[in-house]
Amino acid sequence: MSHPLFLSKMDSDIFAPVVDEIERGKRFLVVSHVNPEGDAVGSLLGLALALRGIGKDVVAFLEDEVPDVCRFLPGSGTIVHSLDGVEPVDCTFAVDCGQIERLGEDFVRFNGRGRLVNLDHHKTNDEFGDINIVLPGASAAGEIVYDLLKAARIPINADVATNLYVAIHTDTGSFRYASATPEAFRKAGELVSLGADPWDVSRNVYESYPAKRFEALSMVLSTLETVSEGRIAVLKVTLDMLKKVGGGKDIVDGFVNYARAIKGVEVGVLFRECGPDEYKVSLRSKGNIDVSGVAKSFGGGGHPHASGFNISGEFGEVKQKVLDALRKAIKEGLRS
Repeated sequence: MSHPLFLSKMDSDIFAPVVDEIERGKRFLVVSHVNPEGDAVGSLLGLALALRGIGKDVVAFLEDEVPDVCRFLPGSGTIVHSLDGVEPVDCTFAVDCGQIERLGEDFVRFNGRGRLVNLDHHKTNDEFGDINIVLPGASAAGEIVYDLLKAARIPINADVATNLYVAIHTDTGSFRYASATPEAFRKAGELVSLGADPWDVSRNVYESYPAKRFEALSMVLSTLETVSEGRIAVLKVTLDMLKKVGGGKDIVDGFVNYARAIKGVEVGVLFRECGPDEYKVSLRSKGNIDVSGVAKSFGGGGHPHASGFNISGEFGEVKQKVLDALRKAIKEGLRS
């Protein structure tokens, strides 16, 4: 009997409308969210390369730059960051994105997207596509792309396998999170058999950080505080910190996990300053608290254990609002 959170064996019928779009179309656009991470980049490139492999004309688009740790991925150099001058396409695939506005302003303005296919695993997904394949039981969007390629009988070569392996590997926290289901392990194993190299992936993703990341980490950890009897840990990243180390916003990716890692902490929070009175808030839960509901209440979204949102206001007020919402969620979560 499968666990209720596990992705059961995919019925290829759910992908039938998407397969029809692939067979009918000649020109495609593949997009993912702003502030991309491993699942976003790996899913996007895995699908784009697979479609190119069967002779389709594909544009891969991310509004933001590819993070340093993902630039080793096959095909990363083909990603464009502007849709100016891009001709209309027959169909657009949006991967790993719960809300259309998170695909970026450039995409929202683009009028040549054709049919929009939404492939995602966030339970807070708005189902913004003409076709929506939203599977919260999947460990990563890369797992859904894998199932789509199987349903469409599209070959998975070593480059595609590497990208999809990175998508699953990173979104399961190197197979440490509850999302690391038997299906995730099975698919990852097959991707390794098709050419993905686990050590090469781990070396590039986790052991090739620039020194400035650790310089930033030392400053961010100095802001650490715990509240609510040690159940919430808070970190802050300022623009001044990033300026001092000469790094972009991706240099602090994953820092929120240091807050969650503290014994007794239920939720880790990271506030990243984006501009005057503008903050990106990242939430990470150890499992007892569903932080996706908190994120959604502030206009964001994500997973039960990992979510985020943007918020405006003076920092003290913003922090208080977020902590109040988390205290309520913790009280409800522990009571249940």
